[in-house]
Amino acid sequence: MNDSFDYDYIVIGSGFGGSVSALRLSEKGYRVLVLEKGKSLKAPDFPKTNWNLRRWMWLPILRFYGLFKLTFFRHVTILSGVGVGGGSLVYANTLPVPKKEFFIADSWAQLADWEQELREHYQTALRMLGAAPNPRLETGDLALQQLARELGREDQFEPTEVAVFFGDPDKKVPDPYFNGEGPARSGCTFCGGCMTGCRYDGKNTLDKNYLYLAQKRGARIQPESEVYDVCPLQEESGKDGYRVFWKRSTAIFQKKESLTCRGVVFAGGVLGTVPLLLKLKKTSLPRLSDRLGHQIRTNSESLIGITSFDKEKAFCEGVAIGSI
Repeated sequence: MNDSFDYDYIVIGSGFGGSVSALRLSEKGYRVLVLEKGKSLKAPDFPKTNWNLRRWMWLPILRFYGLFKLTFFRHVTILSGVGVGGGSLVYANTLPVPKKEFFIADSWAQLADWEQELREHYQTALRMLGAAPNPRLETGDLALQQLARELGREDQFEPTEVAVFFGDPDKKVPDPYFNGEGPARSGCTFCGGCMTGCRYDGKNTLDKNYLYLAQKRGARIQPESEVYDVCPLQEESGKDGYRVFWKRSTAIFQKKESLTCRGVVFAGGVLGTVPLLLKLKKTSLPRLSDRLGHQIRTNSESLIGITSFDKEKAFCEGVAIGSI
């Protein structure tokens, strides 16, 4: 550690990658700062419905500072989360471990035996995120089960493993996951609002595990701070540290500041990290790989809308994705 730096490490982004980095670095005793361009949102801040666009959408040009962002490309529209906790604020809680085909994909199979190398880390993540089987099948799940039966594949139908606390929804209890070191929790109400922000503290978002524990170990989280530049302090290699430039993402007059650190973790997700690195490769970080921006892919999920003429059935109840 070097006290001449403002921090030992600055982590850009507070989603899954950033939160894990913040905790593990702080556990080693490093001084860690997490810069997040979104807001720090608690259960009462989330909208009751996604029709409340100002509280749901992230669209700064309209002064909308919610948790949900839409990014449009020619062939795909990407849904992502913005705020302390990143994508965990808006994802549907599901935690499937990939099948073998994923680990032997041509794009990376030659680098390592990924199935073996990542196995223990999947188990750690499932434990940290409080993975549990969905205990309640609702109307939508039963419809999917019927479809699986008609296709002769009912043996492959199963409840999802989800990052949700299934305790008593009407009772606040001490932390059930980390020997009392985490925050007090309330149970899931099965309201179906997982992707608009959990208003009942039942969803195991990252601010309730990795980030919470990182803060207890000294990490600092600074929301509403968007990084726009990273420069080596002296040598181009960065061995002397970096200066990270950031601006207020929610201010009309965007205040710009900078901080120094020993190292930087870029964890703003594909939509945040890749554009920033492409910009920096042309300016302050020319040694970045020429492969930057290649082999970008989605998480292979697609959303399909289904309607029903039966107005008595409530397909929105239950956790967001209750079966698979």
